Amino acid sequence: MRSFATELKIGFLALLVTVATAVVILFLWHQNHDVSKQFLNEAQKISATLPILGVTEGQVAEWTEEARKNETVKGEMDQHLTEQINKIRKGEYTVEGFNQHLLLCKKFCRVLIEKIFRANMEGISKMPHDAVFFALDQDLVKTGYGQEVQNFARKNQKQNLFLMGRASRIGEQGYNNELSARRVKSVKAILKKSGMTEEQIKTFWLGFEAPQLTRELADLYGIDPRKYDGDLFKLNQSVLLFASAPGQYFPGVVNTLQQQLTKKTPPIAKDKKVKSKKEIVTPETEKPS
Repeated sequence: MRSFATELKIGFLALLVTVATAVVILFLWHQNHDVSKQFLNEAQKISATLPILGVTEGQVAEWTEEARKNETVKGEMDQHLTEQINKIRKGEYTVEGFNQHLLLCKKFCRVLIEKIFRANMEGISKMPHDAVFFALDQDLVKTGYGQEVQNFARKNQKQNLFLMGRASRIGEQGYNNELSARRVKSVKAILKKSGMTEEQIKTFWLGFEAPQLTRELADLYGIDPRKYDGDLFKLNQSVLLFASAPGQYFPGVVNTLQQQLTKKTPPIAKDKKVKSKKEIVTPETEKPS
């Protein structure tokens, strides 16, 4: 019969083994998801469409495993994300260039970024928001929408406003980016006439880069389908407005390029090369949207 002291020692050893096993599992788990965490952190610095949102370790792990399923060769995802991290840290990407990469990279970056976009959109759907829709190839705010923008400004006179302009996938990307900018400026002009100051209004616009709006996201925002006739092209011919209190969470990273220039993080060491297939997607080009 074993003594109490012996039982205590066995129990203590068992506890040590359990703790050691947990530490090893935690370390391996951290290693498997560390690159994706770094990528998301760096992406937030360069992409003004990404928010400063806290995401849990569990979320990053889930998103990483989902992206890892697209690997052709083991280690391909980590190699790819490491390359993107280094490009961002070296200043090799412009905002437009990075958004273009996200549009084309369907295997890894896009899987991770779409998840954080979703987290972003769920967050800002709870904030005061509104939408302005435009006709094909037009930047004029129609009278009805102009009144809605004025009402939105009056309701949020002491708030900060963020304008996100988009265009649909109809037409050439460069032109659509300019068209989207004009739409944002038209809405901003109405806000300023309604008493909002330049400092209160932050703006960003896309051509047809991610994230495009979907019917699911429109429902999340509470947008009436009749406003865009249930059409995805019309849905993205739009400017979304969001309001937040000064000093609180804002749905976008502002002045990120300036931060990138003044405070750079050294590149990280690359793993050995992994062979992978290159994916090339040619966007549709018809007429401007």
